[in-house]
Amino acid sequence: MKYFFMLFSLLLLAPLSLTSAHATVNNFTTDKTLYHLGDSMKISGNVDVDPAIPTIIVQIITPSGNGLAHIDSIIPKADGTFTKTIHTGGPTWNENGKYVIKISYGGNLEKSIDYENTSSSSQSTVSQSNPSLPSPEQKLDIPSDDVSDVSFTENPKMRIFGFPAFDKSPQYYIDRYNTEPQYRSWFDSQFPFYDIDAVVGYSPTHIENFPSSDESPQYYIDRYNTEPQYRSWFDSQFPEKTIYDVLGFSTHIPDWIKTYAKNWATGEISDSEFMTGLDFMLQNKIIVIPNIDYVHSTFDNVPSWFRNISHWWANDLISQQEFINSIKFLIQNDIILLE
Repeated sequence: MKYFFMLFSLLLLAPLSLTSAHATVNNFTTDKTLYHLGDSMKISGNVDVDPAIPTIIVQIITPSGNGLAHIDSIIPKADGTFTKTIHTGGPTWNENGKYVIKISYGGNLEKSIDYENTSSSSQSTVSQSNPSLPSPEQKLDIPSDDVSDVSFTENPKMRIFGFPAFDKSPQYYIDRYNTEPQYRSWFDSQFPFYDIDAVVGYSPTHIENFPSSDESPQYYIDRYNTEPQYRSWFDSQFPEKTIYDVLGFSTHIPDWIKTYAKNWATGEISDSEFMTGLDFMLQNKIIVIPNIDYVHSTFDNVPSWFRNISHWWANDLISQQEFINSIKFLIQNDIILLE
């Protein structure tokens, strides 16, 4: 990893014409040009593979240009081809109009699609009634050798964006798994190394039936944030843990976010893009900051030291906790302003 730190340090000092000697986005397409609420968008393309850049970053920028509808990573195949299925709709897709898809891998390539925030007539009843449910064809873009020791490196709750949802109880998912064969098949294909309880359930604590599988994570988070007596009780029972720790949502930041930080450090992503992406990840609980009731944020100037912190964390020179602490500092000191 020190090799990568040296490499990116040299790239920062090199002329811009040398920063992307190998990695290039050649082309990408979408399966349609117009999407509606609940549709599945399939993005396919090809890049010139550079072993030093393991993942492609895909951003979907809202029509206003100042927000993200989605951000994700893609691991290209050895021949440079890649595909990604993204589900449209939800709170970040609340505008009608042209959304820009930006693919970053060494260089950048942008194309636009149209989106209407209404369900299409061809949308199935299941998809309309469960817009947060990942479809059976959604696949994970991780190589098989990356999951050989997932019990030590991965929190399965953070594997698929939005699953499990904060507003659904573990019992909701367990019941669906036990009664819906198609749902069971989808889950088993996405989590071959886990049973349903390990992914959606709560770990037992020294307090019987706490947390309860009949209550959603959001239920406990809301109580902790709005009831001082409940917060005091929780802190006395779990002095070394946050509410997110007990609910199982704060043990891992997906590795692709490190690639996003690297791209920012090397100038491939602007300050505005990075901070918009950071806001998206905080807002959607991809990154969790303990004891911060996060809804949305704005910012003015990004301190240069935070770029260094992000670069060091991306290259494993500081810990994940130090990276989290730096974000919390920005929020507490009103550099990132919460709305």
